[in-house]
Amino acid sequence: MRKIRPVIGVILALLFLAICFSPQARIVLTLPDNQKMIVGESSEIVLEMPEILQKYIQMQVVGGSSSVFTAPVDSPVIVNRQSNGYEIVALKPGQVDVAVKLLGYIPVKSMAVEAIAPYRVVVGGHSIGVMLQSKGVMVVGFAPVVDENGEKVYPARDKGMQIGDRILKIDGQGVSTENDLARLIDAHHNEKMVLTVQRREEVLEVPVAGYYCSETQRYRIGLYVRDGVVGVGTLTFWDPQTHEYAALGHVIIDADTRQNIEVLSGKIVSASVQTIKPGRPGRPGEKIGIFNSEGNIQGNITKNTGFGIFGSTDEDITNPLHRYSMEVGYAHQVKKGPAQIYTVINGDDIEAFDIVIEKVYPERRNGKGMVVRIADQRLLNVTGGIIQGMSGSPIIQDNRIVGAITHVFLNDPQRGYGVFMDNMLSETSDNEIKQLNVSTKY
Repeated sequence: MRKIRPVIGVILALLFLAICFSPQARIVLTLPDNQKMIVGESSEIVLEMPEILQKYIQMQVVGGSSSVFTAPVDSPVIVNRQSNGYEIVALKPGQVDVAVKLLGYIPVKSMAVEAIAPYRVVVGGHSIGVMLQSKGVMVVGFAPVVDENGEKVYPARDKGMQIGDRILKIDGQGVSTENDLARLIDAHHNEKMVLTVQRREEVLEVPVAGYYCSETQRYRIGLYVRDGVVGVGTLTFWDPQTHEYAALGHVIIDADTRQNIEVLSGKIVSASVQTIKPGRPGRPGEKIGIFNSEGNIQGNITKNTGFGIFGSTDEDITNPLHRYSMEVGYAHQVKKGPAQIYTVINGDDIEAFDIVIEKVYPERRNGKGMVVRIADQRLLNVTGGIIQGMSGSPIIQDNRIVGAITHVFLNDPQRGYGVFMDNMLSETSDNEIKQLNVSTKY
């Protein structure tokens, strides 16, 4: 018996190596660590191998469900053996681990499989006006003050202020708007004041004194500032269960500092597209519109994130192209091929336009999960491709809303990026904007 054991060990080792270096093993080892499935959906894993080897590789559900609605013995996912591999079927919401084992007990690969219920939202495409006020007042440049001797001075810059700094307080008093800043500086005259400033993740105190400016007839500290942005964008979806919306698909940044704007307050309203400035290689186009505060879209802005702006509305939002809600499609369901976007290019009429999804990167979490190309000739004739104000236009494939337009390729306006619905929904509680480059001297 002792002589037989080493032989058995060698055989098993050779068998293990043979399986590990086979194409089927490479398929197993490259399975994702996490997989999301919609209830009712199935996923096939093809493992074509000789029958003598099939019994040595097993795929099975291990562990209980993490859903409070599912009993541990009642798995939300089942694994069925097939002639050429395995099939994973999602039965009900919950999460389990699915393991691939060699000889029934040697773990080779484990996947966390999450089964989620189908989700429906009202698809967007509406043109919206965006008014966003930042936390504090952002420094966007330096404006010299001409003193009584005719010399140019930069009081704040000389004390260490930098472009991109946000002024939060002056001597402990909050600063929310440009008017707040002007009033507090003027009240101090030429006396030293302490500015509480946020620079990226750091909060600093900067002492500075004002200089009287004969041009503006008030005291200044030599800064250009801005307290928010205004622009036109596109609504992506509205959730009838929570009254939350998502729009734009990307973060709003300050045009001068290129920094994200942290939200103090803001709102969205209906907007009407008046004219289109077509894009061309090297020069992005844009929608030019007017705000309609009496329109049927009125909402607040609570978040400005890498996946868009988010908030809620008081009134229901509807889409004339789809009277009813539309099922959400997730990253793993998106495929290369034809799709559509909904957007406005004239007035407030939402229209559907053909696009092609050319590349899909399901693993990306940076808002650039799809490469899309405008295929609709009428849209190309009017806009030249993807333009500013089109950001947030929902992408529809197989009667599902799967994402939104986010960025244009500067040298190829017909193409751009799209963000997955997975990313946008992650910012909700349930689960390129055109700026007006206006700044004021202080």
